[in-house]
Amino acid sequence: MLKCLLKRKRTHYYLQKGENQLDKAEIIGLFQKVAENPGWQARQWKEERKGKIIGFLLTDVPEELIHAAGFLPYGICGGQNRLDSAIAHLQNWACSYVRSSLALALERKLDFLDGLIIPQPCDTTRMVLGIWQHASPLPFLQNFRLPRQVNRPSAREYLIGELAQLKEQLEIYRGARISNEELRNSIKLYNNNRSLLRKLYLIHEQNPEILSTKVLYTLIKGSMLMPREKVNELLTKLLKALEGETSPSGNDHIRLIISGTILEPFELLDYLDEGGGVIVGDDLQNGFRYIEGDVKEDVDPLEALADRQLNRIPFAGYDLERNPRRFFLSKMAVQKKARGVIFLHLKHCEPENYDYYDNAQALEKAGIPSIRIETEFGITSLGQILTRIQAFLELLGGK
Repeated sequence: MLKCLLKRKRTHYYLQKGENQLDKAEIIGLFQKVAENPGWQARQWKEERKGKIIGFLLTDVPEELIHAAGFLPYGICGGQNRLDSAIAHLQNWACSYVRSSLALALERKLDFLDGLIIPQPCDTTRMVLGIWQHASPLPFLQNFRLPRQVNRPSAREYLIGELAQLKEQLEIYRGARISNEELRNSIKLYNNNRSLLRKLYLIHEQNPEILSTKVLYTLIKGSMLMPREKVNELLTKLLKALEGETSPSGNDHIRLIISGTILEPFELLDYLDEGGGVIVGDDLQNGFRYIEGDVKEDVDPLEALADRQLNRIPFAGYDLERNPRRFFLSKMAVQKKARGVIFLHLKHCEPENYDYYDNAQALEKAGIPSIRIETEFGITSLGQILTRIQAFLELLGGK
């Protein structure tokens, strides 16, 4: 009870003081509060703006379209909740991220949502829309179908068509057309956000004492949960506060790559920090893959959104012939001078399991050690994970 009251008191303090007056520690603290209580800022925005909130499953959803329609995009990041309520609707072998997200909805922890967009990179996401609509109906519920064979010339045309269809559905729900000017303004806003987060990512890579692994990924997660205008203001102030900061950082950190679908559980980042690890690259949907690459601002907006999607770094759902994931990972590890790679795989994630052998073989040929850690939302044994991480760091010469 006391811990809960202290959290409420700190949250009230942030709201009363105002974002413009927050210093570095307070900005980071605000993002941490949002990460710990994801619905807080969304509910506040809804109450103040009387607007609509459209959620999305991570992460290949064009948030710019949602924002241009005047809605607040909200990235559903799963939770530490039990998955019992979802068992009646989804099999135990279905992706635990999707089961956790559905469980949040069934427990009314997503009751502020007016709609949901589900991208379709795997079997679970392809089947879940009808289940979600039956179990937790929403006024706006749409699939976002993505081309699997992205190297085909027809993939671009197909994706532009899917973007146009999603735009049309958002316009129908909005009751008005989305102008090109509105969409370009949203693209510019989101490009700025990605740029700010990439700068923070680089600061962490070069000097982790100034910006820890846990803080970096908390900033990325918070960006998915808050109005992007507010996020950009806070990140700009944070970058300014970090200017000129130095630390006695040496070269004794263990440079690591994390590969997988979603970073879960977040607690393992504390242990990486304590063990001397520093993440210098990843392909996570709530990591660097979310912030890499921008949308061109001087061409047709839908074509620009399609081009960014088709040229994003590869992941298990969409492997590229021109940039195979196994070679991409090993190349990134070599370029970043990583000493090891941690595969963080969600249990029952078939695309990740299918890719693992080729990825591990490519890293072995490059002389880079790797370890595979299997996690599951709501069920993961953190103790076992930390024991394995500790052994891996010691193998690489850590603390």
